[in-house]
Parts: sequence; structure tokens; C-alpha cells
Amino acid sequence: MKFPAHVPAAVRAYITAHIEGDSHGPGWAESLASAERHIAEIDEEIQSCIHWGKDDDLPGLRHDRKKAAEHRDGLAGNVDCLRRLAHDERMRDAFALLTREFTDDKQWRNFIHAAQAARMNFKPYRDRLKRAADLKDEIAGAADALARLIRQFSETGINGPGEFYSIPELLRQTDNHEMQGHNLGMWQAMRRHVLGDLPRRDSPESEQAQGDGDESPEPVIVTRRIVKPAERHAIDPAEQQRNTMRYAWETAPPFSALLKTMANAARNFEPRESGAIGAALEKRENNIGTQYLRAFGKLLNDDRFTLTTPIMKAMAIVATVVINQPDFDVTYEDVRQALAKPSGKRAV
Repeated sequence: MKFPAHVPAAVRAYITAHIEGDSHGPGWAESLASAERHIAEIDEEIQSCIHWGKDDDLPGLRHDRKKAAEHRDGLAGNVDCLRRLAHDERMRDAFALLTREFTDDKQWRNFIHAAQAARMNFKPYRDRLKRAADLKDEIAGAADALARLIRQFSETGINGPGEFYSIPELLRQTDNHEMQGHNLGMWQAMRRHVLGDLPRRDSPESEQAQGDGDESPEPVIVTRRIVKPAERHAIDPAEQQRNTMRYAWETAPPFSALLKTMANAARNFEPRESGAIGAALEKRENNIGTQYLRAFGKLLNDDRFTLTTPIMKAMAIVATVVINQPDFDVTYEDVRQALAKPSGKRAV
């Protein structure tokens, strides 16, 4: 790539490696060309399906094309952004400001990386925060409602299933089918140890279970007896551990109390993003410049930059170049306000 004379050598090397590639791998330009070819292949498949009347395949292909186009557009945006940072004439002033601040190539690389990485579409993250906030309120309400229903059922005097009240019984009757049953066997093997259940061969009903051919786990009748000091030495350690576990579970809170805890946790939870995204969305205002500057500042802060006045002035120029919208101009005052907390101190 050719660069204007005012572009620092470290910036030239960084941009060239990312666009054209280096010994570590191909650059974004090659990835962009590959993405374009992939879209062309999907377009050919779509046309073939239309020609041969394979309408059932079209929705999937069009979904694939949309995803491929989003990937292509992201790569194209990254390439265009880096090219602007190298060739936009306004960057001359930004580089002049930073030359007085930076002392090594790493600072240049980290600054340009932060400038490019802060260029994100924050809308999906803002939308999912709103969705999480709505759902956590629904979770709190549902947990409260279920706890109330369980209490009302208990007040009827009817002896309901143990799963209504007992955490151990819920665990005993529930298998782990997550991740396509990846941990199912392990949970089934470990469950009796967690709950302090007797091994099947020691269960009072084990002989009957073997006789009827039912391989499913039988209910365990749990009894507790008082052990005299003289008898303690004769207790099997495994039995002692089971007795301890069963007693511990007997002192556990009922399921309805756990539901109340869940409701309180959901009610008190505030959904947040972390890192640069969290910094960008910290303020409620949906302003593209403010979001970019806060993410930019967070990334620089993570790289231990001291955000001096010259650096913040350079950030204003860079933000204008990166965002690249008509009649959009970021000022030093915009940067200062975006990075300030309500107390007036720097936010990142």
C-alpha cells in the first residue's frame, strides 16, 4: 500500500498487515474477496432453484445470503475504515498531535487498533439489554406467582408430591439432558452421593425392584437413628457420610423459599455489558458519536493510555474520520463530555 508521508511507520505497518496480510495470515482484503465469491455462489444456487422450481430450498438459501452479506459488509467496513485512517487528509493533524505524545511503535499500533475496534454497531447490544431487563422482570413475577401457588396448595391440607416442596426430591426426579445428554450418565451416577441416598443394593425395596424387571431407580426410604457414642466406631464411613448428607438436605429451605430468592435476585439484577461495549452503552442516550467515543476511550484506557488533551483532540479527529457521516464533526468538547462522569471526572 502507498501512504501519505505524514503517516507514521508503525501505523503503515499495522494497516498493511491487516488489509494485505503478513506472515501470520491473510488480510481483510483477501477475506473480503472470499466473502464476495461465497455470495456469488449462493446467488447462483438461488437462481438455479428458481429455474428448476425448488421453492422449498429458497428460504434457507436467502437466510444464508443475508448472513453472508452481513459478514461481507463487516469486512468491507473494516477495510474502508483503515484506509480512511491512512489516507483521509484530516488525519494529518491527528498524527501531528499524537507524535508529541507517543514514544514507541506499540502506542501507535494500540491507538489505531482502538480507533478501528471501537467502530461497532451497538444497536444489537442495546436491544438485548432491553430484552434482558424485560425478561428479568417477568422471571421475578413468575417466581413470585409460583411460590404463592405452592403455599396456597399447601394450605389446602392435601398431601402433594414431594417435588412441590423438596429440593432433594426435585433433584432426585430430574435428569440432566442439557448438551444432548452429555452429562446425563455422570449426574445419574453422582446424584445419590449428592443426596445421601442408599445404594440400590442396600435399599429395602431393592429385591422387589429386581424381581419385577423395572430398571428405573426405586424410591429410597430414608430413616435416621440416634447413634450412641459407643456405637460410633462401628458405623461404616460411607453410611456416616450419607447420614450427614441426608440430614443436611433435611435442613435445606423449601422450594418455595428458593423461588422467592430467585424473584428477589431477578428484581435486583441490572443487565449490563462489559468492556468497550459496556462503556459505550453506559449512558442511555443513543448517540453514535458518544457511543463510539466511550468505547474508544475504554479501549485506550485498557491499554494504559493517559488521555491527555492532545490525545483527546486527536480522538475527536479520528472519530469524525471513522464514523464518516455527512455533516458529522466531533469536537474536543464532545470527547471531554463523552468521557466525563457526572462528577466531572474522567469516565474511562
